[in-house]
Amino acid sequence: MGIYLNPGNEMLRQDRNAEIFIDKSLVIAELNKHINSREKFFCVSRPRRFGKSMAGNMIAAYYSKGCDSRELFKDLKIAKTKDFETYLNKLNVIKIDLNAEYMMLKDKSQLIDAMSESVKAELSEQFGIVFSPDDSLAGALLKVYAKTGETFVFIIDEYDVLVREKVPRDLFVSYLEFLNAMFKNSTLSPAISLAYLTGILPIVRDQIQSKLNLFTEYSMTNPMKLAEFVGFTAEETKGLCEQFGMDYEECKRWYDGYDMGAVREIFSPRSVVSAMERKRFGSYWTQKGSYDALRLYI
Repeated sequence: MGIYLNPGNEMLRQDRNAEIFIDKSLVIAELNKHINSREKFFCVSRPRRFGKSMAGNMIAAYYSKGCDSRELFKDLKIAKTKDFETYLNKLNVIKIDLNAEYMMLKDKSQLIDAMSESVKAELSEQFGIVFSPDDSLAGALLKVYAKTGETFVFIIDEYDVLVREKVPRDLFVSYLEFLNAMFKNSTLSPAISLAYLTGILPIVRDQIQSKLNLFTEYSMTNPMKLAEFVGFTAEETKGLCEQFGMDYEECKRWYDGYDMGAVREIFSPRSVVSAMERKRFGSYWTQKGSYDALRLYI
């Protein structure tokens, strides 16, 4: 079990231990349909506190060879699907929280190189391959695939942080080169079983668009088959109101602001959970970040 390569399931365990946990595990069933296919590239954008990181943690815990997650999933909806056993802890996962990497690094100009070297070190230890200092992360993955036939699930949380932070041009260019090497590389493509990117913004800037044009984009305005996994559905919210003795109609008046087409009522998870915990309705979601940070992009 590594930090980046084949992480454990402790984050999912913590989520399962929370007083409020809504089962969104069937998103994995949708991903399973596209493993090792041309439709294996997912880019999921949604606002802050809409469960992006929780979903990424759950997906990593399901696929990762670095842990045994059977007990954590056995009572969830995904466990009743026909492909549950097929991929449960059967694939190599590389999970990167790009926002965390950016915030932790003192010399942010070295972000891509530092992150790549960290993942390469874990790959070297896991697979017993010595990489050249000139090997990019994509090159290292290709060497692992050529030697072992092992494939990877790639999860990047907050893929858009370098856009939101308006980083210097040199760092942004190195990020574009990283995306290009990873996801527009026909030689490396067979080594990637699934790629799952999340962010606040939809795919943005012409340069990033070109690097991610293989990805199917699931946004708040067009979530398609992932609509029910974006926020809390009416049924899920009613269940929480019953559990915590709260008025559903008042909850709906406060928080029912999203129409996803096939799923007509979607509630903000942060708002609903905060209201249930505090036994009081309030504007909880707006307390987590400034609208000004996104106004330009909107």
